[in-house]
Amino acid sequence: MRHTLILSLLVILILLAPVVRAQTAAGEQETRIHYSLYYENYKNENYRDAVTDLVWILYNAPGFSRNSDVNFRRAVETFQALADAEEDEAAKRIWLDSALVHYDRVIPVLSELEADFDPFIWTRNKGRFIQTNINVLSDQQPDMMAAYRGAYEMDPKRIDPYYLDVIISDLYQSGDIGGALDFLRELKQERGDEESIDALIRKYFVVIPPDEQIAFLEEQYEAEPDNAEVVTQLFELYQQEAYREEMLALADKIRSLEPSAATLRLLTRMYVEDGDNERAIETFRQMEALPDIEIRAQDYFNLGLAYQDMEDFRQARDYFRSAVETDPEFKPAQTAIPNLYSTAVASCGVADREQAAVFWIIADQYARIGDQDGVNRMATAFPTAEDIFYVSDWSTGESAQISYTCRGMTISGTTTVRQRR
Repeated sequence: MRHTLILSLLVILILLAPVVRAQTAAGEQETRIHYSLYYENYKNENYRDAVTDLVWILYNAPGFSRNSDVNFRRAVETFQALADAEEDEAAKRIWLDSALVHYDRVIPVLSELEADFDPFIWTRNKGRFIQTNINVLSDQQPDMMAAYRGAYEMDPKRIDPYYLDVIISDLYQSGDIGGALDFLRELKQERGDEESIDALIRKYFVVIPPDEQIAFLEEQYEAEPDNAEVVTQLFELYQQEAYREEMLALADKIRSLEPSAATLRLLTRMYVEDGDNERAIETFRQMEALPDIEIRAQDYFNLGLAYQDMEDFRQARDYFRSAVETDPEFKPAQTAIPNLYSTAVASCGVADREQAAVFWIIADQYARIGDQDGVNRMATAFPTAEDIFYVSDWSTGESAQISYTCRGMTISGTTTVRQRR
């Protein structure tokens, strides 16, 4: 404790003494002596011995001898080295605070001297200095963020994405989601064409609430309606949040911007669900034309549903069959074929007792896929014993060749004659 107090007083005296002397102009010889003394100690890493003369230079001849920032740079290095050598945290803090004093002086002092230095570097480096020593300078975090933000404002295109990441992270962690999005908007406008900045924007999208993301992307879409990436991201967020109307409103735009197979697949399904069959078919064709596309059983099934709804039963069956061929275990398509036959018969009707035999064929289809409920439903519509009696080619328990046509689709095959249950 005593050591820390003595050190504190020493540093205060070191920092204040040059100010008193500065009231009178320093002579060139005196300046050279102080410069020589501090530089010799600095060069030999005798940092504690260098402090007094170095601080004298910083207050009395800060640009000596090159009219540059070299003395300030050496001061920061000196104070950092002295802080690193201290085990006591309070002692470390004194040396680090001494460095911060000169971080705050360097720009106004050297600007007045019209010295050769880079304000951007010094502003950014102040933030980096605090961040490097954040365990000791934890209360200086607001100044760290102000320094990084200040460097960004000085030259938005020059600052490294790492520091931009720190800025956005701080805004997000402090709960300022609006501020984070505003900053992302700025970045998108200033440097959105850079791969690293684009990756940074994507990174924070996953932690920003979806409604905020949507608001941000909607603004981007309004400004850049032909930006495929923005349109796709917005569409995916609409999907995630189940904004169905918004998705469909964006569908024509996204279809015009080389969308992925996954997006076209989703749109096809949505159009089928909405009964917009022509668009469903158009979207499927667009997906089918993609290079190296693998059409899935679900894709064929969706198209079969569209054609069935349009009462193009032959086309519907062709696509249901393609679905089964693509994936023999795809249950929806297996069930869809006998269901389609039932729908066709309900649409075209049964004109006579011979046409009623189609229900044997449909029941056989349900039996093949293990759907006993389907078999039982069909059995209630089988020809009666009287029907079987009057058709000369039928005998209960014997085989019969059946053919039924509805709207261009023929249901035919060999089946077993049996009467209604």
